[in-house]
Amino acid sequence: MKRAIIIMLIAAVLLSMTGCNLLGGNGTKNTTTENTSGNTENTSQDTSAEADAAENADTQTAQGKLLKVNLYFASEDNSAVRKEARDIRVVDGAILRACILALLDGPKTEGLRQTIPEGTTVRGVNLKNKVAIADFSKEFNAVVGGLSAITERISIVNTLTEIPGVEKVRIMVEGKDLIGLSGEPLGDMLPTALDADGAPIPGEIKTLTLYFGNSNADKVVAEQREAIVNEGDSVERVIFLELMKGPESKELHPVIPEGTKLLSAVTEDGICTLDLSKEFVDNHPGGTAGESMTLNSIVNSLTELNTVKQVQFLIEGEKREVYTHAEFDKPFSRNTDMIGK
Repeated sequence: MKRAIIIMLIAAVLLSMTGCNLLGGNGTKNTTTENTSGNTENTSQDTSAEADAAENADTQTAQGKLLKVNLYFASEDNSAVRKEARDIRVVDGAILRACILALLDGPKTEGLRQTIPEGTTVRGVNLKNKVAIADFSKEFNAVVGGLSAITERISIVNTLTEIPGVEKVRIMVEGKDLIGLSGEPLGDMLPTALDADGAPIPGEIKTLTLYFGNSNADKVVAEQREAIVNEGDSVERVIFLELMKGPESKELHPVIPEGTKLLSAVTEDGICTLDLSKEFVDNHPGGTAGESMTLNSIVNSLTELNTVKQVQFLIEGEKREVYTHAEFDKPFSRNTDMIGK
């Protein structure tokens, strides 16, 4: 049984590595400028995401604010990585650093253990392009391979990606990328999906092609990104959720109305039926150009899948005759004329 759990943990971490050859070639984002190299500790990661989250703290102290966060620690037998809710002290909005220091401090819950080796210090923490970059001292490498190294990475990545604005994590040691089991740098890592007991949920990394509006609001432009599709989930659902996050490029614009909820996404006989909450209609800014951006970005994104030929929209389980202007009660087909560069 324990061997099966170990295999699941290793598989889960391999799937979370966006810089490995599972993606068909070396998918590592080798962005040297994002590295927190140097011998002095970098404490200047006061990003807007961190500052906003710090404002949500409900307790003010002379040394900073107390913020409720979720920290992840391994079970004593390394068979699971479990969440521990904790109040941590955040000084000057440096939430990422505060979370790592709390991980170094170890868990308060019985049955959990500290995952980062004793004596490890934080050389620097940065947040850039939604990637948290954490640089540790050489003591971090005291755990080499095996299940402990895997739970160590899951602990850090899952903790930091719970902070608003953080989607991936890059771990470094003495200014250099952490090396994985394959001998290659791990690069930017996604969080590992865990079940209620802290065991990893099998999943698969997919490279998605998403479309967002351009600056002229006359075309939709493709943007690729990796996302994990967990077992039992659908690629269609993940595509829509990624569209809701908005584009990574500053030259493109989000297209999903604020507050929209995805109720279901089911594909049958080539038609993907999206059931959306009423906010998809009620919160749309209106206008034929904006309407076109929204509909064409969704339809063109979903029809990138070989299994989807058309998209049918439902609002709260029912068809509507019109959206803001367009006929809305029939399936939409892919519109290549709307795709720009």
